[in-house]
Amino acid sequence: MSEKVEGIPGVRHRSPADGLGAVITERDTSATRGDAPGKGANPTREIGREVKVWLDGFTPAGIAAISAGVVATVAAADVYTGPGVDVTLLYLGPIGFGTFFAGLGPGIGLAILATACGVEASRMSGELLAPPVLTWNAAQQLGVFLLLAVVLDAFKKRLLHEQHAARTDPLTSLSNRRAFVEAAWLELERGRRHGRPLSLLYIDCDDFKLVNDRFGHVAGDGVLSAVGGTLRQAVRGLDTVARLGGDEFGVLLPEVDSAGAVALAERLRLQLRETLAGRGDAVTFSIGVATFLHPPASVDEMILRADELMYAAKRSGKDRWRAGTWNTPEPLA
Repeated sequence: MSEKVEGIPGVRHRSPADGLGAVITERDTSATRGDAPGKGANPTREIGREVKVWLDGFTPAGIAAISAGVVATVAAADVYTGPGVDVTLLYLGPIGFGTFFAGLGPGIGLAILATACGVEASRMSGELLAPPVLTWNAAQQLGVFLLLAVVLDAFKKRLLHEQHAARTDPLTSLSNRRAFVEAAWLELERGRRHGRPLSLLYIDCDDFKLVNDRFGHVAGDGVLSAVGGTLRQAVRGLDTVARLGGDEFGVLLPEVDSAGAVALAERLRLQLRETLAGRGDAVTFSIGVATFLHPPASVDEMILRADELMYAAKRSGKDRWRAGTWNTPEPLA
């Protein structure tokens, strides 16, 4: 079943004459806007994001080239300062930077380059060492540099694994709420820059508690896993699918208008019901379809709109969707 938004208990509906033609909740969400950009945002986190965006603009080859340039600069400083000043530690910076952001291969190359530059700088600065001593020093330097590259590469892999685990729901392998909110913020910023629509589907399993009560939590976990697999296969690669908590799922649809979001909601409702019927689970789904022609003030507000629509679908009899469209990010009353 499908329904466009008409009247929803607990919400105020504006007529098309208002230029909105959608549902505006009466709830005060001023407290949820504190995480909007420019309003109480963490300066350190914002700087970190800007640096990450800047680094993402470089290819691994570009980062390796920059690091090699810094190694050459350190070697020049080594020659200039003469044999009385040891600058070995300064080589660690570009080697670590290149390894962390370009990979282990470039890191090993930088380690070899730094060792060669160190040996040549020692010769050019007039330091007179016997060949065995020079070889021993070079071997020590190369060992330290290679160890740094290997350790940093292992650390980065572990860090990426932990970051992935922190953003992934272990049961369904979908994104979790944290990852969903981060992706939604990026899409909100992109929508503000380009003026494109953004839609959100908020999906809830009807009477899911009965599945757990009658068949046990293992059966309930099976239902959630099946839902996650169906959602993941039904959307585009650029869409974000997440388990938002319990039996609730979200699908973020960048650059999708109301008609496209409603069509997907109906298709998902039927596919999910068919998938679970094939498993012997008679579970239906209520879906809130919120479309924003202009991005709302915050991710919390966007989720709130879709959540209200989802509960309106439940109050209307379940196994259906409710849709609403917002044209402006007008502050809530």
